[in-house]
Amino acid sequence: MSFLDPREAVKEFGIKEGMTVADFGSGAGHFVLALALLVGRNGLVYALDIRDEALEVTRGYATMQGALQIRTVHADLELPNGSTLEEGSVDQVLCSNILHQVEDAPSVLREARRILKPHGTLVVLEWDGSSPMAPAGAISKEDMHTLAGEAGFVPERQIDAGDAHYGLVFSVRE
Repeated sequence: MSFLDPREAVKEFGIKEGMTVADFGSGAGHFVLALALLVGRNGLVYALDIRDEALEVTRGYATMQGALQIRTVHADLELPNGSTLEEGSVDQVLCSNILHQVEDAPSVLREARRILKPHGTLVVLEWDGSSPMAPAGAISKEDMHTLAGEAGFVPERQIDAGDAHYGLVFSVRE
């Protein structure tokens, strides 16, 4: 069984040096550090989480790695403008294993849409409900397509996310 490896997964996101990326529900920053390597010193990675402890861990890792391109943001992504980021300011938003945990996934997706640039992308990594390890409340791939469509996204492609997860990339609907 292959598990989701952030360092491998991010290679499929289409990230280029200099991009601005927001990791919604970044937790302890496992994806943040991998993203920072791809965007390089001229890029920017926002680690957004509602838990201050998680952001402290991310700040510690960023400091140890000398990753000055990482910014931590305390955010309630279910609120309007909850990310506190400017509208149309981000190239890509990552939602990894967050949407099945929140009470209002549509609001989180609308916030992602709000901060994305016109040609921005949304990457969703979620538990595959058919996996025996999937938590209660896992969102099916079909339901994720529906939720993303309602928030203003169109499907672009699937990416490999290991055996227990699925990976979807959406573009901003113009």
